[in-house]
Amino acid sequence: MSHIHIDVENVSFGYEKGKEILREISLHASETDSIGIIGANGVGKSTFLKMLVGLNLDFTGSIRIEEIPVEKRTLAQIRSKIGYVFQDSDSQLFMNTAYEDIAFAPRNYGLPEAEVERRVEQALAMTGIGHLREKQIYKMSGGEKKLVSIATILSMTPDIILMDEPSIALDPRNRRNLIRILNSFAHLKIIASHDLDLVLDTCERTVLMSDGRIVKDGRTEEILTDQRLLEEHGLELPLRLQKSYGKNSAHPGGKN
Repeated sequence: MSHIHIDVENVSFGYEKGKEILREISLHASETDSIGIIGANGVGKSTFLKMLVGLNLDFTGSIRIEEIPVEKRTLAQIRSKIGYVFQDSDSQLFMNTAYEDIAFAPRNYGLPEAEVERRVEQALAMTGIGHLREKQIYKMSGGEKKLVSIATILSMTPDIILMDEPSIALDPRNRRNLIRILNSFAHLKIIASHDLDLVLDTCERTVLMSDGRIVKDGRTEEILTDQRLLEEHGLELPLRLQKSYGKNSAHPGGKN
């Protein structure tokens, strides 16, 4: 087994006692997995990602990242292995310019300045935003901030990337750029998104959540073409499949 993997066993979580957001979640993810987490609003997708990176620790059950248990004493280790892109880029960016934000984590880990610069330039190239190198964050569009946020995690060369609604605020051109970035990442990635077309383009495996539980875990093509399953859990077919099948036409998993 590769050292890059995630194991979640019987995990439950709630912000208030007796009001669980996640219930008995179990999941194994390995190095080559590309996983989309889908579900209607409020089913716990963002909460689940935050638990994996140690932002929500008051859970029951077990979460292990590369055999390291997710708990307060291991957070530095966990976060050296996982890159997490927040849904809201303003929660992630706090320096003056793109370069400074992307350089922050490598510098914080004590890397030599020459290595910091090499990593920043590599991350800028991977995301196609070299032209934003010295641009001030407050002058950026939402889409530009999102790409800088992604570059900040790539500069740490993580084993695993987690992304929460990464296509929010992106125009069509930058959305295509995002798809290219995600498909070029060689290791484990988990993407929570309402953009089912993005999931179809970037994830081979999909986990459908509903009412705080995993109700289906399987091949993306199988789940995202099952109209009945999606509608039962508050979702619709990806837009391009709606065009192909027609809203009420018969197709695998759909309604006749």
